[in-house]
Amino acid sequence: MAISALSLLYSAAVIGVSIAVRGIPYWDSPIDLGPPIGSIGFIVDQFNLPIVIGILAVCIAVAIYSKPYMEHRLHELGRGSWGVYYFNYTMFSASMLGVALSTNMIEFYLFLEISLLTSFILIALYGYGDRIRIAFLYFIWTHAGAFLFIVGSFIYGLAVGGFDYISFKGSLYPAGMSSVIQDPSIRAISFILILLGLLIKLPAFGFHIWLPYAHAEAPTPVSALLSPNLIGLAGLGLYRILVILYPDIMISYQWPLIAWALVTIIYGGALALYQDDFKRLLAYSSISQMGYMLLGLATMTPAGVAGSLLHYLSHALGKASLFMAAGNIIVGSGGLRSISRMGGLASSMPYTAISSLAGFLTISGLPPTIGIISKIFIIMGLSDLLFRASTPTTAVVIAIIAAISGLGLTIVYSFITMKRMFFGEARLDDVSEPPLGSIASILAVAIISIAVLVAGAYIVNPLSSSIAALTAIFQR
Repeated sequence: MAISALSLLYSAAVIGVSIAVRGIPYWDSPIDLGPPIGSIGFIVDQFNLPIVIGILAVCIAVAIYSKPYMEHRLHELGRGSWGVYYFNYTMFSASMLGVALSTNMIEFYLFLEISLLTSFILIALYGYGDRIRIAFLYFIWTHAGAFLFIVGSFIYGLAVGGFDYISFKGSLYPAGMSSVIQDPSIRAISFILILLGLLIKLPAFGFHIWLPYAHAEAPTPVSALLSPNLIGLAGLGLYRILVILYPDIMISYQWPLIAWALVTIIYGGALALYQDDFKRLLAYSSISQMGYMLLGLATMTPAGVAGSLLHYLSHALGKASLFMAAGNIIVGSGGLRSISRMGGLASSMPYTAISSLAGFLTISGLPPTIGIISKIFIIMGLSDLLFRASTPTTAVVIAIIAAISGLGLTIVYSFITMKRMFFGEARLDDVSEPPLGSIASILAVAIISIAVLVAGAYIVNPLSSSIAALTAIFQR
């Protein structure tokens, strides 16, 4: 546990000091591998800063949280190795950070595959239910997405002579404005393959089948990384590659993608409303929340895209807090996950209740959390389409109403669940917070809760610079 947490803390310290000294964008000296691959490097800029913060904050907290939870899980299994768990956990965390920092499609893909393999191992070894079957379901679906992504990337890279999506020569943004596939049909095929691959990873409606099983039956610390962090990286890929390198095709597919995003939001929220298993509810909620990320990107407006990238951070903090709360209930009650069997838990689990409230406020987009900022910007981005002459006004109004309805649906299932779990008549006599010997898990949840409440104050400047830079890009 200590090695895993300290290694992630070290990464956070290095990135933080580098940004403090040199500002953003900050990048290491890239390794030029020459054609056809291009340069391999790492960068922190105003666009991936919310993603980097979300990954580091959640992974560090969950590394600490894992110790008491996995003691409980290993005892249930009657076997297992701490070394195997933390090795895969650390590799999983580091690979997600690698995806966020990448500047090249091949690099992006390799780190994404490492995250897939290590999370597959963690689910197969330490998950619940029919964990082997579920691990393979997860692996096959997400590997199919990765395959489509890399095929589309190879078409692009071989056609233009490199796989960079950020150039280290001259202007950093973007690598491919002058590196466009000349054949329109080949370019369209490359776009569609990359799009479908990333939508499976996200996952959007229709490609979501694997997520409720994998995220609900994974060990809870792994769920706290899968749902808030891993799936959102597909949104970053959509921005880095498709929004920037294929802006004209993104515009042409704009309304189908907006409709797809809205269906994902409503579908995920409606299914979450009817779940009795708390972890499964959170899994369907994640589908709905990823719909907002897709919606912001599909608007192709500065506010919408900035809100989408910021939504990664708000979702990471809120959903990690809720998954850790679910884990506390599982440990404290001997495995309880059924919401209908809960009630009155606030009196016996006050730390978990506070953490859950913070998490629900965040995913609902309510103050005083960062969730309100990201969702306001996404709705603003959608509203900006009203001022485009070529945009059908009726379609925009319907889309805004649907997006706001999705917000209302999130609020409904969040606070109905909060009431059913933590208030009313207590149904269990023997439930309690994890014991004082496991205080690390309680502190981890508290840290996430605090981060949810204060992070908004520290995101305004990077968000403002993101909007300014995006405006410059879209005006080219």
